Amino acid sequence: MRHVAAWGALWAGLLAGALLPTPVAADVADPTTSHARQGTAVKTSVSLRLAPPVITFDPVDSSSDPTGLVATIAPVRKDAKLTFQEYVGSVWTTIRTARTDATGRFFVPLTVTSTATRTFRVVHPQHGRFRSSASTATKLYVRTTSQCSPVTPLVDASPTGEAFCLATRLDRWRAVGLMGVGQQLNVSSQSFLDPIRPLGAAAIRTSLIGFDLEELAMARDYEFPFADQVVAGLLELAHGGAVLTASWHARNPFTGGPFTDTRRGDLSSLLNESTPAGAAFWADFDDKMSLLRRFQEGDAEGDGGGVGTRRTAVVFRPLHEANGGFFWWGKPNPAVYRQLWTLMQARAAAAGVHNILWAYSFNLDTSSTTEPRALLPHKVDVGGLDSYDPEYGAANAADAFRIEGYKPVAQGGVPRMAITEAGPHGSRDGTWNPAVISRTIRSTGITPLWTMLWFDDGKPTSVNDPSGYKQLTSLTGGRSWLSSCFNALCYLR
Repeated sequence: MRHVAAWGALWAGLLAGALLPTPVAADVADPTTSHARQGTAVKTSVSLRLAPPVITFDPVDSSSDPTGLVATIAPVRKDAKLTFQEYVGSVWTTIRTARTDATGRFFVPLTVTSTATRTFRVVHPQHGRFRSSASTATKLYVRTTSQCSPVTPLVDASPTGEAFCLATRLDRWRAVGLMGVGQQLNVSSQSFLDPIRPLGAAAIRTSLIGFDLEELAMARDYEFPFADQVVAGLLELAHGGAVLTASWHARNPFTGGPFTDTRRGDLSSLLNESTPAGAAFWADFDDKMSLLRRFQEGDAEGDGGGVGTRRTAVVFRPLHEANGGFFWWGKPNPAVYRQLWTLMQARAAAAGVHNILWAYSFNLDTSSTTEPRALLPHKVDVGGLDSYDPEYGAANAADAFRIEGYKPVAQGGVPRMAITEAGPHGSRDGTWNPAVISRTIRSTGITPLWTMLWFDDGKPTSVNDPSGYKQLTSLTGGRSWLSSCFNALCYLR
């Protein structure tokens, strides 16, 4: 389970106020009322939502999923006074007063110390010609780890408690229309935290953190390794409330080259460990399972030990974008690809790695890719779309986000869906606003659990080079979009 201590400290700094002031009696009237301007009275309304309204609390270490109150006033206006209240005993008591932002909203993070159900409301006192109003009461439901219950059973028949609760958490997001905002990290670099803690700029908090297992192995195998530092950092982020997702850009088992080396033999040879390519692939897979086991055991030091309260589940998406021709595993025979997935799932379980949610992610369906549903494995916990917007010249100047392929896969029996990669390709200046993602999602009616932004990966060296600015803190609209999604969760409806 994740502590909210780090999360709360960050939000406290960002919002410049105490999380839970000492309760005092609520004051509905604004002292400026006596100086009200003359004019027609304006009816106002305020609403209150929780992001999210149902969370898990771990009694072992008194940690919980992050949550908070999102208040909205209508008509929208900045600097409207709001009084947040909690029903304690038989009295509404004030826990925070605040002023709305330019969108007419304000967020109050909550500290959770027990499984008690709590009731909240928000009050807008009369101010000038704006009438007073109060929201309906909203409840926060707190469940224990023993009450985790995913809507759909996981692929792994014996999942860890952390995996079970992670799936439950994601299902709760989906039930209320919440979408997490994620940031991928380059863990082959000692500056791997730069995308969320940029030098000389304010840190950000996202609800998901992505990394790659091949990059983590690189950090371990350098002459001066730092993988332990990376694992410790990722476990700390997870303990602070972030969901971890891991891709695997596997090395080419046919040539020994990198994942971008598209030369290969018959992919069916990987189904047989006695072949040279099969032996290489499965040795690599076993190595990556040993890395995932460290998260299962909370083993930051890599010494086989671990801390129980740091044990973490991971969404694992191996051999992604197989419907494209970008990597050595691209455009495989569908039957072979699905068999390979079945073998990977069985081998992970046999190795005792049970902290995985299995995610099949595919590239945007275009004229140059194969139909992604044809490659859908027999069993997955999550399906994910990778969709990038080319920024290769004036013709691509308008920000765009496309979802072709998403709905067919979602309709193929996949229990949960996500946007596993998104953002610009080939951006030279970072002029791209991720708000186009949530606008498109709302207009198309899809309900992904999260959207993951990649990290900056250099500057383009040619017209069609996909390198460029990609991370939230480098995109011109990145911070504003994230700040519009309180608790790094966007309400889609």
